[in-house]
Amino acid sequence: MTQARILIVDSNVGAATDLRDMLSVDGYEVSAVRDPKDAGGYLERIPVDLILTDLPPETEELTCLRQLRGLCPTTPIVLMTAHGSLRTAVEGLKAGAFDYMSKPFTAEEVRSVARRAVEHTHMRAEQAASGEAAPDDTSPFASLVGSSPAMVQVYKAIARVAQTDSSVLLQGESGTGKELIARAIHASGPRSSGPFVTVDGGALADSLLESELFGHERGSFTGAISSRKGLLEQAHSGTCFLDEVADLSPALQGKLLRVLQEKEIRRVGSTATTALDVRIIAASKLPLEPLVRAGTFREDLYYRMNVVTIDIPPLRERLDDLPLLAKRFLRLYGSMKMPPVTELSAEALALLRRYWWPGNVRELEHAIERAVTLSPYSVICPEDLPPAVKDAQPEGLARAQGWVTLEDLERNHILQVLDSHARDLGRSATILGIHRKTLLRKLRHYGLAAGYGVA
Repeated sequence: MTQARILIVDSNVGAATDLRDMLSVDGYEVSAVRDPKDAGGYLERIPVDLILTDLPPETEELTCLRQLRGLCPTTPIVLMTAHGSLRTAVEGLKAGAFDYMSKPFTAEEVRSVARRAVEHTHMRAEQAASGEAAPDDTSPFASLVGSSPAMVQVYKAIARVAQTDSSVLLQGESGTGKELIARAIHASGPRSSGPFVTVDGGALADSLLESELFGHERGSFTGAISSRKGLLEQAHSGTCFLDEVADLSPALQGKLLRVLQEKEIRRVGSTATTALDVRIIAASKLPLEPLVRAGTFREDLYYRMNVVTIDIPPLRERLDDLPLLAKRFLRLYGSMKMPPVTELSAEALALLRRYWWPGNVRELEHAIERAVTLSPYSVICPEDLPPAVKDAQPEGLARAQGWVTLEDLERNHILQVLDSHARDLGRSATILGIHRKTLLRKLRHYGLAAGYGVA
């Protein structure tokens, strides 16, 4: 392999020596300095392909990273820390770090990160030599909240896929924030100046969705009084976020596959094709692999979309993020009320933390909005929370065994049907096989009424 230079910035001489030994196996030229000041003098004389830097505990504001980033704006920087600060990891990734490793790490982990970072440097050099614009390394994570280990993995995945043009599949339950993550990928990459277009695969009838996706020519069907670009065509040079892709009919799956293969579309009622330059980010609340095995989702389309898969964790698997999320929603909705609601009592927070959250972050947002609406004070108290949250058992047998109650299943199913049908209460009630008034009563029972505009 082509010899690449790596600089280690670590005050621990022994740790730096161990790293040098790990990396020398792959033929890298490795040097080490003890702090960023020394790194400045080194980097003025010798360019490097990768910087590995330790973050001491007193570096609360990532001063070390920012100093190095100022010296080498495009060189990948990998953070190493034994101090377990996931907050620091998240902030570092936001500030432009290439990756993050928590000590202790294995030699294979170090070598794997080094390989990816050096390949990234070489790719950027080739782009510059060919006249292509090098993408910006800084990803906009502002809309994403959380510093749990599960979310750190999501942030790292976003940073890695953003600079590519590969199709991405986001898998996660309803309400986990798949569209926010799709927007972060789009805004972090070279297509950020292009359009971001959202298509809800479960919101429209098949015939309408085909026209929405591919567009139509005048007179191609009743009501087509003029030609119209489809959403895929509107996303040209940008990103198309295809939500609930599992709901697409077999016919539409075949047409979407042709778009991905041929990079062109044909409007409804037209014989002409139009070239298309668009990145597809697909999402599904259901795992697609079982649907492929069952024959309800095309295997060839699955592999076309599944170049990179990012699994979005449910809220119950990252409860450490719940206080941050709750405070964000409290700032959002609390400031709209007069007098404003500004605090969440410790008792209310404890109830939020022990609840199962089958509706995930979206359900938490609705719960906080409801509590703000009902609270007569500036503090949210337990009595302001939805009944399902107040009455939740901390450690029921069903929870401990990984099972959910019938009430949880019903509640989650109602949420999924509503969200898959654009929150249309009448249509959702019909699909659920209940009267609209029954659906309204259930929404009130589960504390979801305010989030769906129900008094």
